[in-house]
Amino acid sequence: MRVFFPVRRTILSVLALCAVLSAVFPFPLFLRAAGADWDASDFEVTENEPVWDENSYVSDYVSIEISSRWYGHSDVYICDIRIAGTDCFRRAFGGDKWKTSSERIGAIAERNGAVLAITGDSGASLSSGMIVGNGEVLRNTVSPRRDLCVLYRNGVMRTFIATECDMAALQREFANDPGVWQVFLFGPALLDAGGHALEKFNSNVYPANPRSVIGYFEPGHYCFVQVDGRGVDSALEKGRRSTGLNLKELAALMEELGCKAAYNLDGGQSSVLWFNGRIFSTPYSGGRRIGDIVMIADRPTSDPSFVIR
Repeated sequence: MRVFFPVRRTILSVLALCAVLSAVFPFPLFLRAAGADWDASDFEVTENEPVWDENSYVSDYVSIEISSRWYGHSDVYICDIRIAGTDCFRRAFGGDKWKTSSERIGAIAERNGAVLAITGDSGASLSSGMIVGNGEVLRNTVSPRRDLCVLYRNGVMRTFIATECDMAALQREFANDPGVWQVFLFGPALLDAGGHALEKFNSNVYPANPRSVIGYFEPGHYCFVQVDGRGVDSALEKGRRSTGLNLKELAALMEELGCKAAYNLDGGQSSVLWFNGRIFSTPYSGGRRIGDIVMIADRPTSDPSFVIR
């Protein structure tokens, strides 16, 4: 019997810790970590204020942890994101309307209540291709050269390689599907269906560059990855300069992180990571004005179709 006492004590300790955590953070994400489901009633607003510091943010609906490291030959920032509903995973635009104007990322982010933001897909600058923003079809045309990334309202994210699927069929499907929440256009996709790094890419932006990437682990669990480059001074390794990552290196990183899907957004001088009121990365030449961002908002919803189960 003595053999089982340590196990029993461990179980009791874990249960006690769970009780404390659930009292402090009665957040569906804590339940999610234990593998439990929840329903729309879990989205009731509580009196708990968000807790944050320079690298993290935790509320009843959103959890963000930012880590940074030198990878290859660049500073890399990895934002681990958990959300209780896909309504928190949004796009926002310069001038508050797609294809209107360009602004600094902080101006767009702050006006739209973002906690975290990264450069978007700059889809307005592309001549064709399907784009959906926050459930609204913004453009319904086909681009045979552009991979797509689709986020559904149930939290699933998938990428579609242009040369391997019927883009016209996808166009028709997405245009009439209320379950499609976002469709990103820039690309390329970085991982195959098994989560392994691709070796060939449907893109002309292969060389080393600053990068902005969205990654997917499972419904409700995502990441933003930002890579500095073009010779900016490293903020992590004194005396070094970040040169950026090429697509093969970027894909290897996303596989290493354990993503099931990953998608490259606009990069170069446009690539910027913004968190809780400040620029977090070191953008080349200070960054530039952009037309759209991908953002995480601490915004609960009463619509059960957004609840990630």
